[in-house]
Amino acid sequence: MEPSYRRFALACVLGLACPPAAFAQADYSLQNREWETSVSVGASVVRDFSFPTRVSGNGAETSRTVGVHYANGYQVSWWITQNLSDYWTAELGYIFANQPLRFSNLSPDVESLSLSQYVHNMPYSVSFNPVPLYKRFRPYGTAGVGLSLFHIPEASKNDALDQGIPLRDSWHFGLHWGGGFKYLVRDQFVVRMDVLDYMTPVPSYGLPSSAKVVNGQYQPGIGRNGWLNQWQFSWGLAFQWDEP
Repeated sequence: MEPSYRRFALACVLGLACPPAAFAQADYSLQNREWETSVSVGASVVRDFSFPTRVSGNGAETSRTVGVHYANGYQVSWWITQNLSDYWTAELGYIFANQPLRFSNLSPDVESLSLSQYVHNMPYSVSFNPVPLYKRFRPYGTAGVGLSLFHIPEASKNDALDQGIPLRDSWHFGLHWGGGFKYLVRDQFVVRMDVLDYMTPVPSYGLPSSAKVVNGQYQPGIGRNGWLNQWQFSWGLAFQWDEP
């Protein structure tokens, strides 16, 4: 066998015998960059609540159960990400969710009240990635804090006020945790998948914690307690770069 063919045959044997080394070399051919911006779309899912609510000033009724029902809605999110090291990442984001809202049994005259609602979440997250930057596929776990605005449009507020129910927007600090993965499709371009549980106290929407009857007028309330969990599922695309 000619020497050149011998070298070629030896290279083939070594390549077949040592595939991990070959794959490692392929991994190093691409590198996740320091900075990243991404846009994702998906769904936001929130469970329903039933709150026993005290009623004062009405001898015929001392309590009622008020329901708060959240429809599943779409969400859009934007993130700016910095890879701090091989294994740690920081992200600042904005998440918009269309989350229609319905109250039930708020008052004797209002058995059901359906409203539009938009939820604005502004999270800051720290993520741990168990594989280094040169890997294409990078799963991660994440946790952080944030601020949320539960916004009811003016038209829906006016509809509620026409039925004697004054509502306002609610702000809350929150916590979140979750996970997902990113896959480096080609240099500087990434696809991502996220599952996030965004937790805040249940919003009051400006209603007191108990209902009462004053001068024959029923003033509704909600005996709210516990946490609202916004489960958010999304897919997105990202672009990466390094500072010059």
